[in-house]
Amino acid sequence: MLLYLKYGELVLKGGNRKKFTDLLHKNIRFSLRNFPSLSLKKEFDSFSIDNIDEQQFSEVSSIVQNISGISWIINAYNSSTDLEKLVEQIVSMLPKEAKSFRVDTKRQDKNFRLNSMEINAKVGEMILEKLPSYKVDLHKPQIKINIEIKYKKAIFYFEKIKGFGGFPIGIAGKVLMLISGGIDSPIAAKLLLKKGFIVDFITFITPPHTSPIALEKVEKLIKIISLNNSLYEPSLHVCNFTNLQNELSHMSDKTYQITIMRRYFFKIARDLALKEKCHAIATGESIGQVASQTIESMTTIQNAIGDFIVLRPLVTYDKNEIIDLAIKYKTYETSILPYADCCALFVPKNPVTKPSVLKAEKIEKNLELAEQVYQNILSKIVKKKCE
Repeated sequence: MLLYLKYGELVLKGGNRKKFTDLLHKNIRFSLRNFPSLSLKKEFDSFSIDNIDEQQFSEVSSIVQNISGISWIINAYNSSTDLEKLVEQIVSMLPKEAKSFRVDTKRQDKNFRLNSMEINAKVGEMILEKLPSYKVDLHKPQIKINIEIKYKKAIFYFEKIKGFGGFPIGIAGKVLMLISGGIDSPIAAKLLLKKGFIVDFITFITPPHTSPIALEKVEKLIKIISLNNSLYEPSLHVCNFTNLQNELSHMSDKTYQITIMRRYFFKIARDLALKEKCHAIATGESIGQVASQTIESMTTIQNAIGDFIVLRPLVTYDKNEIIDLAIKYKTYETSILPYADCCALFVPKNPVTKPSVLKAEKIEKNLELAEQVYQNILSKIVKKKCE
């Protein structure tokens, strides 16, 4: 049995492909460090592990299914480029109750005497000779026989498991994710992992208004997000925002309360990101979902940190699409648990949807103690490991 790991779009990276595949090779080897007997071989468009037994296949495939950069996990079989021997092996493994099939061939060895279409036709003909009850169905076959003609050998397989896809973790840099206990931010973090980022987290608490259970919920979400990800230990930075929130409660224009609060979230996240050598901060914002996620609000809030980069993986997603991803990545049931986070508790009745930078800055100048409290908060952020 052969475990075959396809890495999809990495083959399109041209001169940079080796950098991507070398890092993915390193990540896979590290993730499979508890299987020292397995030999991982890198090929043009894949990695392969020869001579893996069924129990190992199940355990290893469940691990690699969560590694960024792997597009397909395939249970394949080594064979000969002699088509008679190849077909004999394929036929021995075909279920007798099936009635239709198709053959798809990829020919890596361009010197092989037949091209891909000719191999498809020849193998199909030979299977029909041995199994006359079968028929070819190119559109809806019960069995799809995949053949790859390599140099000096062939492989074949019938099914493949969808991998996580994307790029290997670490290739894109490091970001600091603003995470709450809601649905959106955990999914935004998952998509950043898929794009090859190392993702650390910051969350804001306001005791006694938020309970310790709300923080436990965030920690649980981070553990779900990084399931089977043994490549790094995500850090969670916990920021007690209570004193600054108390200062914001003195604002004369309550409609700007969320705008100013999020401006301070961004300032704190930026300062922490610089300290932790992160290249950007990230949020779960999506256009139009709430008052603070209009273009005008996002512009006014981001203005607080100048030209520091803010990544928003979900900016064009609608809520149903995000919920579908939350169900897929198994965060949904935790996200909907009824423990309110910092933002939910302080939303005014009529928040401004088109705030201006000038007014936001004017309000901040009138909050005499806010800057002092802000600096004090920065010095007391607690860093935790989510193992």
